[in-house]
Amino acid sequence: MHLTLAQLQRLADDFDLGRIIKMDVPLTTQCNTTDPFQTGQGTFMMRARHGEEFVERVEYLHYLIDRLRQEKFPCASVIRSKAGKSWTLWGERIVEVHGFIPHDPGIHRDWQRMNAAASALADLHRILTDAASDRTPVPPEMRNDVTPRQCWMMLEEAEAFLQRDFSDDARLPRVVKIIRAAKDELEPLMPDYERTVGGLPWMMVHGDYHFWNILYRADQIVGVVDYDFVQERERLFDLAYAMQSVVAHMKAIHGRKLNHPKELQWGNVRMWVDLYDDAAHLPLNKTERQWLPKELLRIFLVSVATAALQEDPMGALLVLEDDLPVYTWIGAQQALFL
Repeated sequence: MHLTLAQLQRLADDFDLGRIIKMDVPLTTQCNTTDPFQTGQGTFMMRARHGEEFVERVEYLHYLIDRLRQEKFPCASVIRSKAGKSWTLWGERIVEVHGFIPHDPGIHRDWQRMNAAASALADLHRILTDAASDRTPVPPEMRNDVTPRQCWMMLEEAEAFLQRDFSDDARLPRVVKIIRAAKDELEPLMPDYERTVGGLPWMMVHGDYHFWNILYRADQIVGVVDYDFVQERERLFDLAYAMQSVVAHMKAIHGRKLNHPKELQWGNVRMWVDLYDDAAHLPLNKTERQWLPKELLRIFLVSVATAALQEDPMGALLVLEDDLPVYTWIGAQQALFL
């Protein structure tokens, strides 16, 4: 959904934002389309939500964002019309407007910024948990995660699909080896996952906390965005999901060829977890810290399964080839964060 100036102006009028001065390049994310624009009142982001979204969920997310802003947590404001309405319709799509947060362009990864993200995640969990206790949560229509059993079935289907549709591709043996190695790592997780996760602390989490959704100016976090996957689930997911970026940074600064994962600076990763604990209203318990390496592995294996759904599945899977031994090693380090 990419709008013309006239169409965008009609939507801006619903929010009483005045005449549009400039349209910027539309952004397409995994779920939604975002149209940045400027008026005399400032810069705004018009978001058209995917067709499966529903009003009750959008209004609940706006409630959570308002609570975060009341607590001075950095996130983009929800713009409302004079009547107090925070959304409108364009055809069958729900449309909302958020204020724009000025920030440094691109993705900036260094230890100071990543460590700030650990503390910010703890603050986010505290505020979301308090907000969820005051209003009945509305779960998302979609999730960006699957259970180990679902992941296993996806890998089975992926191998069959690639064997059938890419039988003449010279890369097929390498890709099949990746899929089968992923299944080997996934199998031991299946009997323990549901029992273990069911005993971990659950709370309202961001659900998509990574370093593309954190905005910085200098070394200060000025915004955490994209609350589409906010939901109640084990809070360990948020930490492990974010820590994929931490692991990627360690590999990047390592520079030279990695002979073994133990060469990486795992003390910095442990520090990231400890910084979360220092700011958390509920520090991680021993079971969470023990399971965290397996959760990191599990989330990576889901990435392997979903890579087969990409436009270029062979290429997407081969991108993950070098990371597989790293996450396999992580998954076996039960004491890594103790």
